Amino acid sequence: MEHRIIDALAQTQAGIALFDADERIVYANPAWEQLITGVAEEDLIFNETELADGGMISVCFVKPQLLPLDKINLENSANDSKIGTVIIADDSESNRMVARRILQAEGYSIVEASNGQTVLNMLRRGVNADLILMDVEMPDMDGLHTTRRIRHMAGPVSQTPIIALSAHQSRDWNVIARQSGVDEFINKPIQREKLIETMHDLISRAPGTVSNAQSKNSPPPHLRSKSARIGRPPRPESPTSPVLDIRVLEQLYNDAGDEGAKCGIDIFINETESRLVKIDKALSEDDLKTVRNEVHALKSTSGTFGLRQLSELCETTQSVFEDSNLDEERVLSLSRQVVQLAPTALTALNLYRRSRNIAGDSTA
Repeated sequence: MEHRIIDALAQTQAGIALFDADERIVYANPAWEQLITGVAEEDLIFNETELADGGMISVCFVKPQLLPLDKINLENSANDSKIGTVIIADDSESNRMVARRILQAEGYSIVEASNGQTVLNMLRRGVNADLILMDVEMPDMDGLHTTRRIRHMAGPVSQTPIIALSAHQSRDWNVIARQSGVDEFINKPIQREKLIETMHDLISRAPGTVSNAQSKNSPPPHLRSKSARIGRPPRPESPTSPVLDIRVLEQLYNDAGDEGAKCGIDIFINETESRLVKIDKALSEDDLKTVRNEVHALKSTSGTFGLRQLSELCETTQSVFEDSNLDEERVLSLSRQVVQLAPTALTALNLYRRSRNIAGDSTA
């Protein structure tokens, strides 16, 4: 009878897994592996039942509005990758898309997460990641906190190579990230060659190397205040850089390909327009927490897409947010400048994209 039950579970289209009291996976049927590695977590429904011994049975289904299971392409399931599986953790969809295009062109399988908690959930549910690209600052649970949690998980998953990604240029952030357990630190915008080289180096190392062991056993870092961490000179109130950095955009088209760059720009423009509405609304409601989060996200993404002036203004604004004695009047003034400058920057980016499209059509 027991064998019949296991055979039935193996054939069902619902994902079924059993966890012990320490949240370690004990059993998972093939559908579980396919769903959690081939479908975004937000597109799944989980039904979890606690057991008397502290364990848990978890069942997952695809949400009804998606395509039926037999139409979902699971051939490139993350755990089936011959080169490697990478989790991209970033709260910006456009940043994730650019990273995904670069890595898929190299043959990696990609799993995406919009926050740190989703990364932890994926690892606990059995996603076998060869490497994690971790954005440092994400809402709810930031990348460094997530990294520390991963380093204290049971089993080999605690030694998963992690590359921290950040728009912060300060050496202090590099040091703090490494103290938190990350293996490497890369500044945004991502440079394809540096990223691929770093990933190859980390993935080629055998589990349990000295650097990983040291990361796992390192004591929790003693972090200074945010204002003390930012070791960079003050920026002028009005950025003097060009609105559009063509070199960054040319590199983006080279790294992500024409189609990838176009898609990324489209997502970024839509994402930014929604972000500006949130900032404007938060300013009217004196919701400084939302303003800070959205300005930080805009700083990161605008740098990726070559909007240097906007990125620098966002960085100046964020540095004021991180001062120990917050100057609300100044931060409100800078945030309003962000809202005013952004449409001009988006227009410049849109014109550049159109010019690339026209040039492409003329040579076709």
